[in-house]
Amino acid sequence: MLNLPKPPSLNKIYSGGHWAIRAKYKNDYKGEIKKELDRFDKFTCESYSLDIRYNSRLDIDNGILVSKFLSDSLVEEGYVEDDSPKYFTSVRIRFDGSLPKNVYQVVIKIKGYKL
Repeated sequence: MLNLPKPPSLNKIYSGGHWAIRAKYKNDYKGEIKKELDRFDKFTCESYSLDIRYNSRLDIDNGILVSKFLSDSLVEEGYVEDDSPKYFTSVRIRFDGSLPKNVYQVVIKIKGYKL
């Protein structure tokens, strides 16, 4: 399970602003993802899905960047070949008020696990 901070709001990133600011948000968040992934042994998989639980004030659809940035990171770090539907099969995002504020917990469900 990955414990990630609240992502930048989708509204905040795509409501304008300079591309460099959007790139900084993305790169900073991907840095947090990499720190979490580095806690685990490197693996590869045939396909995966994401189950995301969160507790923040963001609307569910505004938190979709957790999925986007995590999927991109899984490809960039070599865990999976691509994040197309052949490899990334589903995502579930749900609010969970029992989590600490501004925490996103992600379970990566994998198929075809290889060390």
